[in-house]
Amino acid sequence: MIKEQRIKIKDKGIKNKGIKVFILCSLLFFFSVNAQEQEKGFIGKTIDLVINDWVSLGNSEINKFDFGRLQTLPSYNHLEGFRLRAGVASNTRLHPHLFVRGYVAYGFNDEKFKYRGEAAWVFNNPLYHENEFPRNVLRLIHENDVYSFGEMNQRAPNDRLLITYNRSQNAMTYRQFTELNYELETLSGFAFQMWMRRSEIIPAEGLYFQTIDLSRYLPVPGEDISKFFHNNLITSDVGITLHYAFGESYDQYKRKRKSTSFQSPVLFLTHFVGIDGLLGSEVGYHRTEFSAQKRFLLGTAGRLDVIGEAIKVWNEVPFPLLAYHNNNRVHLIESPRFFLTHATELMADEVYTARATFVGDDLLLAKVSILNKLKMRELLAMRTSYGRLSQKNENSMFIFPHNAHQYNNQPFVEGSIGITNILGLLRVEYVHRFTYRDLPEAVLGMVRIDVTL
Repeated sequence: MIKEQRIKIKDKGIKNKGIKVFILCSLLFFFSVNAQEQEKGFIGKTIDLVINDWVSLGNSEINKFDFGRLQTLPSYNHLEGFRLRAGVASNTRLHPHLFVRGYVAYGFNDEKFKYRGEAAWVFNNPLYHENEFPRNVLRLIHENDVYSFGEMNQRAPNDRLLITYNRSQNAMTYRQFTELNYELETLSGFAFQMWMRRSEIIPAEGLYFQTIDLSRYLPVPGEDISKFFHNNLITSDVGITLHYAFGESYDQYKRKRKSTSFQSPVLFLTHFVGIDGLLGSEVGYHRTEFSAQKRFLLGTAGRLDVIGEAIKVWNEVPFPLLAYHNNNRVHLIESPRFFLTHATELMADEVYTARATFVGDDLLLAKVSILNKLKMRELLAMRTSYGRLSQKNENSMFIFPHNAHQYNNQPFVEGSIGITNILGLLRVEYVHRFTYRDLPEAVLGMVRIDVTL
């Protein structure tokens, strides 16, 4: 019998100087906010900070730069250990059309600096920042940071919060990329983004890009086996994402926006083309992604959010470029993640996933006065995926990780039961694995806490 496994985050020796730096930064940040907004109470300031996620550098009436994101200032993962990140972003007071932003991060375990820089030219007239609806913007981006190909879409922002990448042990990389993209949104709900990108992926901490299985190879005495290992993977791709939302609308905050178009269907279609030989690229491929999502209101009982998606890689590719069920990045109404699978547990080049999440409204918890005042609501969720690995990718350019498996004749299914909207902020749930329970290192269940903003 497979015993239930739980996630245990091991302290890898976070350095005292890292804790001291974080405490110092926190104190400086708190007092700067306190000096700027003395007229607000503590609770009011806290709510504003959590919602906006950025704070003005200087007088909020005339400042040209903001500091953030506050929620990513401290984080922790098994590769970097304790991580500090600080970023700035300009607003229209610096220039009405040209915007710059970026961050610097440092991991105290791997002792490496990471960074991102971005310059954007906005063709319309935003009131404060470049991402206001409707976007009409040309961007140039350069990033050097950690990347988990099994937990992130290739183009997802690297904005993981708190304890992160907890399913990517021996599946993490360092990635450097440069991208030029153009994005246009219209008032009709149609939008598109086009891009060109060159990426370099370098394996980290127990992950190897090796061309043969050394356990089955008898090397010639004195032979240099380093020739069977690749130090990196270089790709160059172009692509387009089409987006249509029926009756699209947003709530606009200081530096972010939240979609309110949940009750109408939202559709995304993306296609990548990897170009072999361009700027050092080592592989050519086509990749297509489709996603549809909608919220159904169930009277006074609550709401049901439903998401369906499909990802297909059309060519032979190394395993970091395969399709993984956590790879979709465009969910607006629900977390895109599965929680009980390792990043490389199920390998496929064609994946279909479905997610359904029910949140109560006027049900059991709403009838209990104190729980209703705390805004607690019932939560039920089901997530499932099914895929296949075609014959051309069974012998990948690189040998699969040791803990990699394929889908058999059943889907992967996990479900959750819990409480959400605690104080309008927190979600607590128990997640249970229903299938593939006999795989080595399978996580059968866990309790997780999440921030729902």
